[in-house]
Amino acid sequence: MSEQETHSVMAVVAAKEGQYDEIAPEIDPHGDPVFRAAFKTAEGVKIFWITSEEYYRLKVGMKALLTWKGDVLVSFGNWIKPFEIQ
Repeated sequence: MSEQETHSVMAVVAAKEGQYDEIAPEIDPHGDPVFRAAFKTAEGVKIFWITSEEYYRLKVGMKALLTWKGDVLVSFGNWIKPFEIQ
């Protein structure tokens, strides 16, 4: 599998990790803290950085089509969608 290819598989949200103290693990360009989510797939566990908005949308146990490119989460079902300019 090439890191430049987009991959899609069915996945289940296995875990979420948030930072609740004063220092966020990573900061997005707008200064918002970001979080991590682990997705269990037939290929193994995939872990991605997600925004706080995405973090609160996801619940452990949700199942959907997971799409990623390299180490970047592209989408997860109807809960995380690619950004589109309208």
